[in-house]
Amino acid sequence: MKHLLVGLALVCGVLVTGCHSGPQIRASGDIIKTDIERARRSNAMRCAPRELASAEANLDFAMGELDEGNSQRAYEHIVEAEAMAKKAVALSRDCAPRQVVVKEQPPVILKIEETDKDGDGVLDKDDQCPSLPGPKENKGCPVEAPKDRDNDGILDPSDKCIDVPEDIDQFQDDDGCPEPDNDNDGILDAADKCPNEAGPMTNFGCPILDKDGDGLNDDVDKCPNEPEDKDGFQDEDGCPDLDNDADGVPDDKDDCKMDPGPADNKGCPRKYSLVAVTKDRIEIKKQIKFATGSAKIVGKESEQILDEVALALKDNAQIKKVRIEGHTDSVGDDAKNLILSQNRANSVMSALIKRGVDPTRMESVGFGETKPIASNSTAAGKAENRRTEFNIVEQ
Repeated sequence: MKHLLVGLALVCGVLVTGCHSGPQIRASGDIIKTDIERARRSNAMRCAPRELASAEANLDFAMGELDEGNSQRAYEHIVEAEAMAKKAVALSRDCAPRQVVVKEQPPVILKIEETDKDGDGVLDKDDQCPSLPGPKENKGCPVEAPKDRDNDGILDPSDKCIDVPEDIDQFQDDDGCPEPDNDNDGILDAADKCPNEAGPMTNFGCPILDKDGDGLNDDVDKCPNEPEDKDGFQDEDGCPDLDNDADGVPDDKDDCKMDPGPADNKGCPRKYSLVAVTKDRIEIKKQIKFATGSAKIVGKESEQILDEVALALKDNAQIKKVRIEGHTDSVGDDAKNLILSQNRANSVMSALIKRGVDPTRMESVGFGETKPIASNSTAAGKAENRRTEFNIVEQ
C-alpha cells in the first residue's frame, strides 16, 4: 500500500489536486478493510480500540468524500485510515487470548467426625438433648416420670381428661374423665337415687320396675312380687286373685269362678229349697216359728230352715259376718217386744252355732216393733212383721 501511494505521488505529485483517481482510492480502501478485519480478529477491540475505531471512521469518511467528488479529501482520509489500521494490527498482534492449561486438582474429601457428647448412644446430630443422656426411643432426651396434672390418681399418659379430675364412683373410673350422669337419664348423679340405672325424674332417677313381670309397674302394683292372674277379675291391682268369688274353692278347681259355691259342688252355688243367697242377705222363703211370747224355736220346718241357713253360710265362705235380726209386731208392750225380739235372735244364733257355724261370723240384734215392713193394723201385716232376717254386713 505504501509503495502504491509513493508511486502515485511520484507520478502525479503529492500536492497536485485531482491526481488521486477514484478507482485508486477505492482499491486502497479494500486493502485497508482487510487490515481492519485482521486487527479485529486479533482482539484489537481490547488492545487497540482507539486505533481500530479511527481506521474504520477514516475509511468511512474517505468513501463518503469520494462519493461527493472530493478526491483530495478522500485521499487524506485514506492515508489516515491506512496508518491507523496498520497500528491496530501491530498493537493487537500479541493480544489474542492464550490457552491456559489448568491441571485438574484431586477432590478434597472432608470427613466429619460424628460425636455423642452425652454418651447415651444417640449421635448428636440425631439427639434432641445432646447434653443430657436419654434413650433412643425418646430421641436422646431423658424420660421424665409421668405426671398427674389434675391429681385424680390417673397418670397423664392414661388420662383422657388430663385437666379435669375423674369422679371416683365405681363407674368408668379408669379413663380419667368425670361422668356426672352415669346412666345418661338426664338426672345428675348427685340428685339421682339410682345413678347407674336410668329412670325418670318422677321416680328420682330410678327405673320403674315390674319385678313380677305381670305388666304392671311396681309403683302401681299392690303385689309387686306376685304376678296378677289375668282373668278379667280385678286385674288392675297387680295382685293374683286365686279365688275370685272368695268361696274357698281355688279358681283352677272352681267351675263357677265368679259365683260362690261349696267345694262339693265344684265351687258353684248350691240350690237351696228354703233359702236364697243374694248380694246383701240370706233370704228365707218361710219364717222361723217361735212359741207364743217365747224365744223357743218350734216346728220341723223351722229346723229345716235353720239347717239350710247354716249350710248356706258354710257354702259361702266369702260372707264374713251376718246380722241375725229379730222383729215383732206391735201387739203388747214395746219394751217387752224389744226384749223378745233380742231373745229370739239369740236363739237363732245359738241354733246355727250348734250346726257348726263359726260364732265370729254372726251377730244378733233385736229391733222389737221398730222396723215394720207391713201395716200392723191387719192380721196379715202383723204376721209379716213377726220375722227373722239374715242381713250380710261384711264380705
